[in-house]
Amino acid sequence: MAVYFLSDTHLSAQSPTVYEKFIRYLDSIRRDADELYILGDLFDYWIGDDGIETLRHQPALDALSKLASSGTRISLMHGNRDFLIGTRFADEIGATLITDPTVIQLAARPTLLTHGDSLCTDDIEHQRYREIVLSPKWQAAILELPVSERCARALEMRAMSEKNKKDKSLEIMDVNEDTVIETMREFAVQVMIHGHTHRPAIHDMTIEGKAARRYVLGDWGRGNDAVIRVGSNGEIDFHEARVH
Repeated sequence: MAVYFLSDTHLSAQSPTVYEKFIRYLDSIRRDADELYILGDLFDYWIGDDGIETLRHQPALDALSKLASSGTRISLMHGNRDFLIGTRFADEIGATLITDPTVIQLAARPTLLTHGDSLCTDDIEHQRYREIVLSPKWQAAILELPVSERCARALEMRAMSEKNKKDKSLEIMDVNEDTVIETMREFAVQVMIHGHTHRPAIHDMTIEGKAARRYVLGDWGRGNDAVIRVGSNGEIDFHEARVH
Protein backbone atom coordinates (compact mmCIF):
# COMPACT_ATOMS: atom_id res chain seq x y z
CA MET A 1 0.00 0.00 0.00
CA ALA A 2 1.11 3.56 -0.65
CA VAL A 3 0.70 7.12 0.63
CA TYR A 4 -0.09 9.84 -1.90
CA PHE A 5 0.29 13.63 -1.74
CA LEU A 6 -1.17 16.23 -4.07
CA SER A 7 -2.22 19.86 -3.99
CA ASP A 8 -3.42 22.74 -6.14
CA THR A 9 -5.85 20.84 -8.33
CA HIS A 10 -7.93 24.06 -8.42
CA LEU A 11 -11.04 22.14 -9.41
CA SER A 12 -13.55 24.26 -11.30
CA ALA A 13 -16.51 23.47 -13.52
CA GLN A 14 -14.92 25.93 -15.96
CA SER A 15 -11.88 23.62 -16.35
CA PRO A 16 -13.44 20.28 -17.32
CA THR A 17 -10.20 18.72 -18.57
CA VAL A 18 -8.49 19.13 -15.20
CA TYR A 19 -11.63 18.03 -13.38
CA GLU A 20 -11.92 14.85 -15.45
CA LYS A 21 -8.24 14.00 -14.99
CA PHE A 22 -8.58 14.42 -11.21
CA ILE A 23 -11.53 12.03 -11.07
CA ARG A 24 -9.74 9.48 -13.25
CA TYR A 25 -6.61 9.84 -11.14
CA LEU A 26 -8.49 9.07 -7.92
CA ASP A 27 -9.95 5.99 -9.56
CA SER A 28 -6.47 4.89 -10.74
CA ILE A 29 -4.99 4.96 -7.23
CA ARG A 30 -7.99 3.44 -5.46
CA ARG A 31 -6.58 -0.09 -5.19
CA ASP A 32 -3.14 1.12 -4.14
CA ALA A 33 -3.66 4.13 -1.87
CA ASP A 34 -3.67 3.52 1.85
CA GLU A 35 -3.66 7.28 2.48
CA LEU A 36 -4.15 10.44 0.43
CA TYR A 37 -3.08 13.87 1.65
CA ILE A 38 -4.54 16.88 -0.18
CA LEU A 39 -2.44 19.89 0.80
CA GLY A 40 -4.75 22.76 -0.07
CA ASP A 41 -6.46 24.40 -3.03
CA LEU A 42 -8.42 21.32 -3.95
CA PHE A 43 -10.91 23.82 -5.39
CA ASP A 44 -10.27 27.02 -7.31
CA TYR A 45 -12.46 28.72 -4.72
CA TRP A 46 -14.95 27.61 -2.10
CA ILE A 47 -17.92 29.59 -0.79
CA GLY A 48 -18.96 27.26 2.02
CA ASP A 49 -20.11 23.67 2.29
CA ASP A 50 -23.62 24.64 1.22
CA GLY A 51 -22.31 25.87 -2.15
CA ILE A 52 -21.53 22.48 -3.73
CA GLU A 53 -24.47 22.59 -6.15
CA THR A 54 -23.88 26.24 -7.07
CA LEU A 55 -20.23 25.55 -7.93
CA ARG A 56 -21.12 22.19 -9.53
CA HIS A 57 -18.71 20.19 -7.40
CA GLN A 58 -20.85 17.10 -6.82
CA PRO A 59 -18.55 15.02 -9.09
CA ALA A 60 -15.60 15.75 -6.78
CA LEU A 61 -17.64 14.83 -3.72
CA ASP A 62 -18.69 11.55 -5.35
CA ALA A 63 -15.15 10.65 -6.47
CA LEU A 64 -13.60 11.38 -3.08
CA SER A 65 -16.38 9.51 -1.27
CA LYS A 66 -15.78 6.50 -3.51
CA LEU A 67 -12.07 6.58 -2.72
CA ALA A 68 -12.73 6.80 1.02
CA SER A 69 -15.29 3.98 0.84
CA SER A 70 -12.64 1.76 -0.76
CA GLY A 71 -10.53 2.10 2.40
CA THR A 72 -8.26 5.05 1.61
CA ARG A 73 -7.79 7.47 4.49
CA ILE A 74 -8.10 11.03 3.16
CA SER A 75 -6.58 14.01 4.96
CA LEU A 76 -7.54 17.45 3.71
CA MET A 77 -5.72 20.72 4.41
CA HIS A 78 -7.04 24.19 3.62
CA GLY A 79 -5.35 26.29 0.94
CA ASN A 80 -5.53 29.98 0.28
CA ARG A 81 -8.46 29.46 -2.11
CA ASP A 82 -10.60 26.90 -0.27
CA PHE A 83 -10.16 28.04 3.34
CA LEU A 84 -13.97 27.90 3.88
CA ILE A 85 -14.12 24.10 3.55
CA GLY A 86 -15.78 22.87 6.72
CA THR A 87 -16.50 19.69 8.60
CA ARG A 88 -19.74 19.08 6.68
CA PHE A 89 -17.89 18.60 3.40
CA ALA A 90 -15.09 16.63 5.07
CA ASP A 91 -17.62 14.29 6.67
CA GLU A 92 -19.48 13.82 3.40
CA ILE A 93 -16.34 12.67 1.58
CA GLY A 94 -15.06 10.65 4.55
CA ALA A 95 -12.01 12.85 5.08
CA THR A 96 -10.26 14.39 8.07
CA LEU A 97 -9.45 18.10 8.10
CA ILE A 98 -5.86 18.66 9.23
CA THR A 99 -4.25 21.86 10.41
CA ASP A 100 -1.62 23.81 8.52
CA PRO A 101 1.12 22.91 9.28
CA THR A 102 1.00 19.26 10.32
CA VAL A 103 3.86 16.86 11.10
CA ILE A 104 3.44 13.19 10.19
CA GLN A 105 5.71 10.16 10.33
CA LEU A 106 6.54 9.24 6.75
CA ALA A 107 8.79 6.23 6.25
CA ALA A 108 9.95 6.62 9.88
CA ARG A 109 10.91 10.27 9.27
CA PRO A 110 9.07 13.26 10.72
CA THR A 111 7.75 15.18 7.72
CA LEU A 112 6.20 18.64 7.72
CA LEU A 113 3.12 19.17 5.57
CA THR A 114 1.90 22.66 4.73
CA HIS A 115 -0.01 24.35 1.93
CA GLY A 116 2.99 26.65 1.52
CA ASP A 117 1.66 30.19 1.40
CA SER A 118 2.76 30.85 4.99
CA LEU A 119 6.33 30.42 3.73
CA CYS A 120 5.99 33.22 1.14
CA THR A 121 6.90 35.94 3.61
CA ASP A 122 8.32 38.28 0.95
CA ASP A 123 4.78 38.66 -0.40
CA ILE A 124 3.58 41.13 2.25
CA GLU A 125 0.26 41.70 0.50
CA HIS A 126 -0.58 38.00 0.54
CA GLN A 127 0.36 37.65 4.20
CA ARG A 128 -2.05 40.48 5.06
CA TYR A 129 -4.77 38.79 3.01
CA ARG A 130 -4.04 35.48 4.73
CA GLU A 131 -4.39 37.06 8.17
CA ILE A 132 -7.82 38.43 7.23
CA VAL A 133 -9.37 35.37 5.59
CA LEU A 134 -8.15 32.93 8.26
CA SER A 135 -9.83 34.98 10.99
CA PRO A 136 -12.73 32.96 12.47
CA LYS A 137 -14.70 36.19 12.89
CA TRP A 138 -14.28 37.14 9.22
CA GLN A 139 -15.18 33.63 8.06
CA ALA A 140 -18.30 33.53 10.25
CA ALA A 141 -19.45 36.86 8.81
CA ILE A 142 -18.92 35.67 5.23
CA LEU A 143 -20.78 32.40 5.80
CA GLU A 144 -23.83 34.33 7.01
CA LEU A 145 -24.24 35.90 3.55
CA PRO A 146 -26.47 34.29 0.89
CA VAL A 147 -24.74 31.78 -1.37
CA SER A 148 -25.17 34.03 -4.40
CA GLU A 149 -23.44 36.95 -2.69
CA ARG A 150 -20.61 34.74 -1.46
CA CYS A 151 -20.11 33.47 -4.99
CA ALA A 152 -19.97 37.01 -6.37
CA ARG A 153 -17.45 38.06 -3.73
CA ALA A 154 -15.29 34.99 -4.40
CA LEU A 155 -15.17 35.80 -8.09
CA GLU A 156 -14.20 39.39 -7.31
CA MET A 157 -11.42 38.20 -5.02
CA ARG A 158 -10.14 35.78 -7.66
CA ALA A 159 -10.08 38.50 -10.31
CA MET A 160 -8.25 40.87 -7.99
CA SER A 161 -5.73 38.18 -7.08
CA GLU A 162 -4.95 37.44 -10.72
CA LYS A 163 -4.55 41.15 -11.42
CA ASN A 164 -2.17 41.61 -8.49
CA LYS A 165 -0.03 38.65 -9.56
CA LYS A 166 0.85 40.41 -12.79
CA ASP A 167 2.56 43.15 -10.79
CA LYS A 168 4.66 40.74 -8.71
CA SER A 169 7.83 38.87 -9.58
CA LEU A 170 7.99 35.09 -9.30
CA GLU A 171 10.63 35.51 -6.59
CA ILE A 172 8.30 37.54 -4.37
CA MET A 173 5.54 34.94 -4.77
CA ASP A 174 7.91 32.05 -4.03
CA VAL A 175 8.91 30.85 -0.56
CA ASN A 176 11.48 32.70 1.49
CA GLU A 177 14.38 30.29 2.06
CA ASP A 178 15.13 31.66 5.52
CA THR A 179 11.49 31.12 6.50
CA VAL A 180 11.67 27.56 5.19
CA ILE A 181 14.75 26.80 7.28
CA GLU A 182 13.33 28.48 10.38
CA THR A 183 10.09 26.50 10.02
CA MET A 184 11.87 23.19 9.56
CA ARG A 185 14.02 23.93 12.59
CA GLU A 186 10.95 24.86 14.65
CA PHE A 187 9.30 21.52 13.90
CA ALA A 188 12.57 19.53 14.01
CA VAL A 189 12.14 17.97 10.55
CA GLN A 190 14.44 17.30 7.62
CA VAL A 191 11.62 16.73 5.12
CA MET A 192 8.92 19.18 4.02
CA ILE A 193 6.14 18.77 1.46
CA HIS A 194 4.06 21.71 0.25
CA GLY A 195 2.26 23.25 -2.72
CA HIS A 196 0.99 26.77 -3.45
CA THR A 197 3.92 28.18 -5.45
CA HIS A 198 3.08 26.19 -8.62
CA ARG A 199 6.79 25.56 -9.12
CA PRO A 200 7.16 21.77 -8.67
CA ALA A 201 10.68 20.76 -7.72
CA ILE A 202 12.88 18.99 -5.19
CA HIS A 203 15.13 21.28 -3.16
CA ASP A 204 18.07 19.89 -1.18
CA MET A 205 19.62 21.88 1.65
CA THR A 206 21.59 21.48 4.85
CA ILE A 207 20.10 22.42 8.20
CA GLU A 208 22.38 22.34 11.25
CA GLY A 209 24.76 20.04 9.43
CA LYS A 210 22.08 17.56 8.38
CA ALA A 211 20.78 16.92 4.89
CA ALA A 212 17.23 18.18 4.38
CA ARG A 213 14.82 18.11 1.46
CA ARG A 214 11.78 20.16 0.40
CA TYR A 215 9.28 18.80 -2.12
CA VAL A 216 7.05 21.24 -3.99
CA LEU A 217 3.89 19.76 -5.49
CA GLY A 218 2.47 20.90 -8.84
CA ASP A 219 -0.43 23.00 -10.07
CA TRP A 220 -2.83 20.85 -12.08
CA GLY A 221 -4.37 23.79 -13.89
CA ARG A 222 -1.04 24.70 -15.50
CA GLY A 223 -0.15 21.20 -16.64
CA ASN A 224 2.63 20.64 -14.09
CA ASP A 225 0.63 18.27 -11.89
CA ALA A 226 3.51 16.79 -9.87
CA VAL A 227 2.40 14.45 -7.09
CA ILE A 228 4.16 12.17 -4.61
CA ARG A 229 3.76 8.47 -3.99
CA VAL A 230 5.51 6.83 -1.05
CA GLY A 231 5.56 3.06 -1.31
CA SER A 232 5.81 0.47 1.45
CA ASN A 233 9.60 0.53 1.07
CA GLY A 234 9.64 4.21 2.08
CA GLU A 235 10.92 5.45 -1.26
CA ILE A 236 9.50 8.83 -2.29
CA ASP A 237 8.47 8.88 -5.95
CA PHE A 238 8.00 12.43 -7.23
CA HIS A 239 6.26 12.32 -10.61
CA GLU A 240 3.54 13.69 -12.87
CA ALA A 241 0.06 12.47 -12.03
CA ARG A 242 -0.46 9.36 -14.11
CA VAL A 243 -3.89 8.08 -15.12
CA HIS A 244 -4.11 4.41 -16.05
